[in-house]
Amino acid sequence: MSTRKDNPRPEDASASHAEAVKTAHHSMRKWVSVLAVFVAASWVLIGVVMFQNRTPAIAKGAMNSSAATRPMVAGAGPWGQLEYTPIVISPPLEYVEENELDFSEPVAWHFPNVGSERFARLLKETGLAAPLAAELKSMAKANFELPGMSIYPSKEFLLGLSAEARAKLYLALYNYRCNRKLHTQFLFRGNTPDQWFAGSTVSPEIRKLVEPLIYRHGNFMYFDDMQSIANSIPSRGQRLELLKTLRRDATFLVHVKVSKKSDIEAMVNYWGRGGRVQDVRPILESLVQRGGEQHINITHLLPPLARRRLYTYPARLISIANTTTNRDCHWTSLNFFKDVPDDKLARDGAIRRETEQNYYRIHGNLQLGDIAVIVDAQNVPMHSATYIADDVFFHRCGSGSSSPWALARGEDLVDYYPRSAKLQIAYYRRKDM
Repeated sequence: MSTRKDNPRPEDASASHAEAVKTAHHSMRKWVSVLAVFVAASWVLIGVVMFQNRTPAIAKGAMNSSAATRPMVAGAGPWGQLEYTPIVISPPLEYVEENELDFSEPVAWHFPNVGSERFARLLKETGLAAPLAAELKSMAKANFELPGMSIYPSKEFLLGLSAEARAKLYLALYNYRCNRKLHTQFLFRGNTPDQWFAGSTVSPEIRKLVEPLIYRHGNFMYFDDMQSIANSIPSRGQRLELLKTLRRDATFLVHVKVSKKSDIEAMVNYWGRGGRVQDVRPILESLVQRGGEQHINITHLLPPLARRRLYTYPARLISIANTTTNRDCHWTSLNFFKDVPDDKLARDGAIRRETEQNYYRIHGNLQLGDIAVIVDAQNVPMHSATYIADDVFFHRCGSGSSSPWALARGEDLVDYYPRSAKLQIAYYRRKDM
């Protein structure tokens, strides 16, 4: 008896159904696997994007003027948790000093107490290329008033120096205080001229005059050749705007983060140094009482002098009326804890006398109010600054009306007064602390 192919037997139908179910399950497992791979890949992609865009924690002192303006976190200490925001400040245009517009004197480079043989060795020590060193040697003339050697370079020679040669030569010149023009010109912490001139109204034509003459040392850019280009700037207003821009200072705001997790007693004791515990305790305790995470600018926790002057410039009329009072870096450091500043501390030699009589030398574990004194190879104080916290110092670089009180990184202090010979830093603490 034959069986028709289009009318299968019951057992054949059952087998066919089982095969269909098996195929369906296999297809489902395949799609589930594909979906799982897709989801996993999506999460990996999301994770990469999140990792690339997250804000990293900034290590101690790791900030620069090229960073974004968003706050950056530094390591915690007895001062609490600090947060930095880079800023750039510049003097009001009316505070730019008139004497900075006088470039009538010829450029002169002096090498006191250096004879011709010593001069040749000095040029070799600078690392200048042999042809340039030979040219400088031929330009040098004996100066019996120093006594020593002097060079009066031409404008063409100055404009033709490379940035590398300029840095080596000027660092050698910085070693001699008689080269005063180099000691009073311009520097900016940053990586490129674009950072220095950002947002300035200085014209592109004037920038083209300045930028080839900028050289680097450490974390700073320097410009010391205003005399070479001043006559090429057509108007007094343009020169003033350039001077205002060149006098910019790359500094930063600092905030302390406070929460219920903060060690308030440690913070009170740290910021209350100098008999100021009762001044800072109410501020810090009030922030804890608010709950959550609060932020306070450190200016509110500093002694009166720093609190009033930080990020400010002295009024021109005051600086002119008090020409005998040199309220420079040393005056600023020695008056840090004083309610009423003592102008006797502006006299020559005050920093050395005070540190010898009323301070003692320390070698670590810096605390609020300690003084860093930068000295040259002859132990002459070149600069001083007051320690605040972390890698932060309060200082003033200069005494003119376009020199601000600002914050600086400890690692940069020596670069405010560059030398080919390395400067040293000595730290001091008041005996009554």
